[in-house]
Amino acid sequence: MATKPDAFDLDPLIGEYCATFASTWAPNTRAIYERAFGLLRDWLTQQGRPCTTDSLTFPVLSEFVARLKTTPRASGVWRGDRRAVEKSRHAPGQQTLSLNTVNAYMRSIRAFVSWLVSEGQLSRDPFRRFDRRTGPNPLLPHEETPTKGATLLDIERLERGCRGSGPLDLRDQAIVSVLKTTTARNSVVRLLRIDDIDFERDLITFRRGKALKTLEVALQPETKAALLRFIHRGRRQLMPGYPVRGLERVVVGADPGWLFIARDNGRGTRTRPLSANGLSQMLTRRYRAGGGDMSFFGSHRIRHGAATLLANNGMPIDELSRFMGHSSTDVTRRYAQHTPQALGSLAADAMARSGLATAARRRRTA
Repeated sequence: MATKPDAFDLDPLIGEYCATFASTWAPNTRAIYERAFGLLRDWLTQQGRPCTTDSLTFPVLSEFVARLKTTPRASGVWRGDRRAVEKSRHAPGQQTLSLNTVNAYMRSIRAFVSWLVSEGQLSRDPFRRFDRRTGPNPLLPHEETPTKGATLLDIERLERGCRGSGPLDLRDQAIVSVLKTTTARNSVVRLLRIDDIDFERDLITFRRGKALKTLEVALQPETKAALLRFIHRGRRQLMPGYPVRGLERVVVGADPGWLFIARDNGRGTRTRPLSANGLSQMLTRRYRAGGGDMSFFGSHRIRHGAATLLANNGMPIDELSRFMGHSSTDVTRRYAQHTPQALGSLAADAMARSGLATAARRRRTA
């Protein structure tokens, strides 16, 4: 198919765009961009369309969105496997990409398109509504999904599954305590260093967070005690070269400073922090050991659940937003779901103070 003289190849433009902005992207963000660009290029090639800016029109991108909605997703297999999508085709209950996943890919393409317009490489932004002033943007589909938050009972089951006095028990007890009292993400908790815990000022500093943010959060007494137990009674036993029978001559390596290190048993030569997948698997295993019935229990369930519990027990949304490190309260509202009972209680108190309704009086007992 012949291309117009003013059409530009997408590959060098994508390369320039990534070289300009990729240094600010978190690993997950980078993966989404790479996946979105790869899917778009492959689809254009399959359709016999030019891989140029001529293909970045509303009709073409609408067809691409329709194709994404029918794209199989990895389900029923470990997603870390490079062949996860291929293997999932043979797993029972094959599923397609969710609308929110399609939305994430298309938002990446929208950012790229906006950059092309600002650079003069594209004359018209197909994502702008123009005559489509009402209703959702068809290029950015989305869906409301049920909350993934853990209940208080779920968290209690997780803690019950962590009981024990071994080094891994103490480590996992500390991790769970940090997660539930700070609402922190998997990525920042697993990469905590000992120096990030200020026991004198009772502060935890989370570094390298989402958008490379640094956030200081209060160290709660329960969490402080769990961390001290792990550091003094368990962590040393997870260091490389810890004496075990038959390996007494293994040299103890220098402490790299990671707080939550992966199990080594003295057979390695260096320590490493828990991987993201390792932490998720640990939480799921401990949760099910404590009587939980969900097939997967990750740190984000704890984050959602803790936010909801805090919101329903009186923590104002503005303060909760800052506590969680959100950029706006809109994000926090998606996490923290007020129950009708909590909203009713707040409304009753406000009505009583305003005089709209009379507060219920407690009956005096004789």
